[in-house]
Amino acid sequence: MSDGMGSKLGVVVSGGAPTLHLAAGALCAFCERGVKFDVVATSGAGALPGLLYLAPKGGDPVGALKNVRNMNIDDTIYHLIPNNFKVFFKYGPFSPIFYRLGQMLRPFPAKELADSPVKRLVNDWIDFAVAAITPTTLWYWSKSVLNRVQVVNDLVDWAQLAASPRHFFLNAFNLKTQELEIFRKSTMTPEAFYAALAMPWLYPPTPPANANEPLYTEGASHDPSGIEAVLENLQPELDKMDSIIVLDTISADLWTDPENIYEGLELAIMDPIWTLAENVAALYALQDHHFNRSKQQIPKIYRLPFEIPLWELGKILEWSYSNAVSLWDVGFRAASKFCDGMERNGGQPPDANRYFDTLEEDSREGDFLKLFGGDPFHGRVAIPRVIKSQAGGGP
Repeated sequence: MSDGMGSKLGVVVSGGAPTLHLAAGALCAFCERGVKFDVVATSGAGALPGLLYLAPKGGDPVGALKNVRNMNIDDTIYHLIPNNFKVFFKYGPFSPIFYRLGQMLRPFPAKELADSPVKRLVNDWIDFAVAAITPTTLWYWSKSVLNRVQVVNDLVDWAQLAASPRHFFLNAFNLKTQELEIFRKSTMTPEAFYAALAMPWLYPPTPPANANEPLYTEGASHDPSGIEAVLENLQPELDKMDSIIVLDTISADLWTDPENIYEGLELAIMDPIWTLAENVAALYALQDHHFNRSKQQIPKIYRLPFEIPLWELGKILEWSYSNAVSLWDVGFRAASKFCDGMERNGGQPPDANRYFDTLEEDSREGDFLKLFGGDPFHGRVAIPRVIKSQAGGGP
C-alpha cells in the first residue's frame, strides 16, 4: 500500500531512450516529495528509471536517479564525436572486456561528476579512448550492430527488487508465441532486462534466462506505453487501484531536422514508438472517461506533461550531458508541480491532469480517437492542455 501522499497509485514509464532523463527527473521529484507508487509499469528504456526508483544498488533512489545524467557524454567530446559510446557498445565479444578496463581506469566516482566538469571530461575521455580501441567483429551476417555489456548489474539490486512489496512490470515480445508478455519483479533478471530491450537491428533477439528459452525483442515496439502491462496483469489488485499516472511522451514536437545520420536513425525509431504510446494512452483515457461515469469503475488515468522549451526541442535527441541535465530538470519540475497539485487536492492527483481532459480534439491523439466513430469529445468539459513554454519551459 502507498504510505506517502495519495491512495493506491501506479505510474507508467513509457519507452523511448530520450525520455529516460525526463522520467528519471520526475521519479526523483516524486521520491523526494514522499509519493510512493504501488505499481511501476515500464516499457523499453523506461525500465531503467523504473528499476532505479524501486531497487537501486546502494539503496539510494534519489542519488541513483540523479546519476542517470552521467550516462550522457560531456559536451566538449560530444560536439566533436556525436555518439554515446557509454551506452551503445561495439558488436563482438571484446566490448565487455574493454568496458571493464575503462571502469578500472576512470579516476573519479560518479557521485563527484555533477559538480566537476573537469572530472566528468576526464572520465568521459577515458571512456572514449577505450571505446575507440575496442575491436569489433561486426560484418554483413551479424544479427545486430551493437553488443550488450552488463552495465545494469552495476545499477540495480535484483534481490531488493524481488523482495519489494510493490509491483513492477516490463513488457517484452515473445518471438515464438508472437505475443506481448510481462516480466514481473519475481522474474526480472539482467537477462530479462536485456531481452525486453532488444530493439531489432540494434540488438539481437535475446532469451530471458538461458539459451533453451524463447527469444524476445523489445516490448516497446508493440506497446511502448506500458499500460497494457497493468491492465492485463494486475488482477484482482487492479480493482483496488485508484489512479495511474502516465509520464508524458515528447509528441510531434520531436520531429525535427536531424543534425546527422545518427539522429536520423533515432527519429526513425522514436517517432512511431511515441505516436503509438500516445494513441494507446488516449484510448485508455477514453475508456476511463466513459466507464467511470457508469457503475463499472476502473483506475483513473492522469497525465504528467513535460513542458519542454522550444529552444531545447532542436537538440532533444542529443546524448550530450547538457541535454541530459535540461531534460532531467524538466522532468523534475513537472513532477514537483504535479505534487503541489496533489497537496491542494487532498493527496489525490489534480483533476486538471485527468488524461482525457488534457487531449485536444485536433491533436494526433484526438484524430486517432475519432476513428472509432461519433464524437468522443461531445459533452466534455475541456480543461486546456498545458502549452509548452516558448521561453524557460518551467512551470
